[in-house]
Amino acid sequence: MNDSWIAIVDRKGLRQLVLETSHALPFLIRRASREDVECFWAVLEPQHVIFIERLRRSGNATSALRWVDYLATDVGRMSLDDSTVPPQLPVDVTIPDNRDREWNY
Repeated sequence: MNDSWIAIVDRKGLRQLVLETSHALPFLIRRASREDVECFWAVLEPQHVIFIERLRRSGNATSALRWVDYLATDVGRMSLDDSTVPPQLPVDVTIPDNRDREWNY
């Protein structure tokens, strides 16, 4: 039977893979909001999790993340709306387009 797993990912790859439970979810979302990481869920078969964890523990975080992406039957990004931690959103965002110009006075 496949289980849902919560993954914490940083720039180096897969940092942590935890079985999704009611207790793990709020803890990991809070952790993701405090650090420069992303949190997502993935549905994986048990034998795939063993293989991925072996890769991660041996220092192959990037490879482990690629295997999660390849072997997961479903993947989704965790939303900070699921937690009680307020998101840290930018105050102002500018998206450049053709209407933007530099004005020289």
